[in-house]
Amino acid sequence: MGGYDSMLAEGLIWEGEKVCLRCPYRKGADRFFYDMVTRWLVPGKELEVISFIARREEGYLVAEITLELDANDLLWAEQNSTFLEKEILLGVSSLYHAKKILELKGLSSDEKLVFVQDRIAALVRRFPKQVDYDIFTDMHRLFLSTGEGFHAVRGARELCRIVSVLYHFRKGLAERRTRCVRIKCKQSTLQTPYGPKGVISVFGALNFVKEHELFEERHFRSALPEGVSLVPGSYFSYDDRGMGRFYAEVIGKSESRALEGFLRKEVASRIEQLVPPVFMPRNEEEVMRNILALAGQLKFIRDLPQMMISFDEQEENKLLFTVIIVGLQLPENLEGSSFVVERRKIVGKLRKKYPKEALVLRAKVPTTLREDYSIDFLQVRKNLVEEVEEVFGPVRDYNGGMIAKQAENFMALKEMVGEADTLLLQNFFHAICPSQMSATLAPKYLKILFEMLLKIIETGEKQKRDEGRMRFIVGKGELETSSPLACFQLRVQDKFFFGLILTFA
Repeated sequence: MGGYDSMLAEGLIWEGEKVCLRCPYRKGADRFFYDMVTRWLVPGKELEVISFIARREEGYLVAEITLELDANDLLWAEQNSTFLEKEILLGVSSLYHAKKILELKGLSSDEKLVFVQDRIAALVRRFPKQVDYDIFTDMHRLFLSTGEGFHAVRGARELCRIVSVLYHFRKGLAERRTRCVRIKCKQSTLQTPYGPKGVISVFGALNFVKEHELFEERHFRSALPEGVSLVPGSYFSYDDRGMGRFYAEVIGKSESRALEGFLRKEVASRIEQLVPPVFMPRNEEEVMRNILALAGQLKFIRDLPQMMISFDEQEENKLLFTVIIVGLQLPENLEGSSFVVERRKIVGKLRKKYPKEALVLRAKVPTTLREDYSIDFLQVRKNLVEEVEEVFGPVRDYNGGMIAKQAENFMALKEMVGEADTLLLQNFFHAICPSQMSATLAPKYLKILFEMLLKIIETGEKQKRDEGRMRFIVGKGELETSSPLACFQLRVQDKFFFGLILTFA
């Protein structure tokens, strides 16, 4: 340790292959000194150590490390020593600065685990009432569920933040019985091989209030606003009973605060409800009655073929329908279509001359999902009708007239409303009672009712408005009258709202 014979104050001495340190003693300072010299004196190379000696002497740490260096290493060491000396002296003077420097320099996954564990242990000691030892379970689940690539670009502080924030979310949601969504967004930086990359970290948690609810990466991805995308490989989630907790990183033109409010609303609407498939054997007697009913609709030679659609069952990503078509001249060859012919039969004659032919078809139609991952049955049925018309030409949809009229009225309402939550608008429209009013009531009146619903969701205050001889009322809870012209009752974010239209002289 002769390098310190002439050194009276603390500091560093560089002597070729030997580096000496004298500083006030602090726990872990010797390990910090060793790591910094061996790993960062020559950038990109971990140096071989010939000897390392460290001891405590009169309140000081005295350490000496001898390295195996070649000529090129010595050149790099000479260029890098001045900057590295500043970092070493700063780190040995403060445990906080030492951890910060090593984190910025980059740690292995195992070293980061130790750093995170130390930080979390400090949280438990400092806040024993808020943080329990079960937080270590969350920490280990994070490191076991994510790979080396996930740890490499994220610092120990960020990994610790993921564990602690999601832990506090779990504690806060544990006793909640109504729907609660927690979202927190924060600007972060990833240390990629190509340099620092700015991202927005998203911490999220939600509780499941119904059986068989689901929230996964695909649901989160669909909740992102336009222009914001998920960083590949950044999504991580905990599989907890009764709740879902997740972490992700996104990039795009969005402020953290604005994104936080947007996601809090969108995530709640993306929770998927898993429903068991329907088992509903087809009633052949009903099929025969429907065939006869359709045959009775053919009165003239120019009448369009009559069609009736009935839902049969649900597969994983398809809906199965029975399609009955009765007409005078139906195509013989259906090759190239997705229809399976189950039955073809003559069921009478028009004017005792033109045979009425009935076709019973089996159709499998791919499902179309809404934003909340429920199946959009009306859209699936519409797709089926379009496919039928491609094969058979124009047909009369015998049991779809009201559906077509509702679709027409909804599109008119959607155009009048403009920029709006499509899912909420659909739910509102199809909650109108009596159901025929959604098809016959003028879109301008539906628009008034919907805008009042948006207002009460925002303010919580009961809404009332008179328009001509109509009174519009939207409030919370149960309906206040049993004989309105039209009404609705709707659940939005676990709150019930009602609306009604009254007429008066």
